[in-house]
Amino acid sequence: MAQQKANHLPSLQALRAFEALARLGSLTDAADYLSLTRSAISHQLRLLESQLNLRLYERRGRGVILTPAGQLYAGEVREVLHSLERIHANLPDQEYNGHLHVCMPPGFAASVISRHINDFYRAYPTIRLHLSTNREDETINQPNFDLFVVFSDGVHADQHAELLAQPMYHPVCSPTLLNELDITHPRDLDRATLLHLHDAHDWQLWLAGFGGKHQLKVESGLYFSNILLVLQAALSGQGIAIGDDVVCGDSLRHGQLVRPFGERIPSDRAYYLVTPHSRLEDPNVQAFSDWMKKLLEGLLGASAVSS
Repeated sequence: MAQQKANHLPSLQALRAFEALARLGSLTDAADYLSLTRSAISHQLRLLESQLNLRLYERRGRGVILTPAGQLYAGEVREVLHSLERIHANLPDQEYNGHLHVCMPPGFAASVISRHINDFYRAYPTIRLHLSTNREDETINQPNFDLFVVFSDGVHADQHAELLAQPMYHPVCSPTLLNELDITHPRDLDRATLLHLHDAHDWQLWLAGFGGKHQLKVESGLYFSNILLVLQAALSGQGIAIGDDVVCGDSLRHGQLVRPFGERIPSDRAYYLVTPHSRLEDPNVQAFSDWMKKLLEGLLGASAVSS
């Protein structure tokens, strides 16, 4: 029975013909609007009335008027056609499906992407996203990945590199530690434990940005091999680290970390989106790239994201 009903549904052409007639009130105008002949419009309307077993309109002079049944049916048809237009307008421009493998630094993955990743899933539920983290000494020429985020100088031979964000370096610590040590000036850092990622390079860079006017033993303190360990130590009040407004952005906005001083310097490296040339036209790669750039633009401001 369901199959029999489906076979008797009016055609889309007939519905469009009737909607145009109901709206314009003239067979000639409806034919012009749909780029059809008057006889073609009349044929579609006769088929529709025959299928419905209803009289939908009557001729009146050079125009037509709808019957009560026709007026009711016209409203329903108009809603159906508008719904179809909305469905068509909301269809994606490309088909997104399959697996997407993305590799990025652990701090960027944990502190930026993972905090907002469900937004991407909701926008592209048919993409099977696989996120992995890399080490600084790992090559980006790994064939099992479609896309990379790297913290580097931007020089990547045989790859397409696009600037994502140029971070600003600044010390960060927990608000509790800041109050306990009463740190108000860079010279007060002698009272704190400095937290380092690998070596003292970031602290040296930050001090050099102010002409080395602050005397500080930057080699002192604790050393970690992973930025997540550094950030967790800072969040737990174990010391003061050099952070940036990308990885530390959410923690700073939520008051989990604070900046003891206003001095900031641009990092000597930046976050880059690196894509193998063979993957540049992939719809999944383009979808994730566009989503990530919009995310960073919203978090950091348009000036921090490459256009």
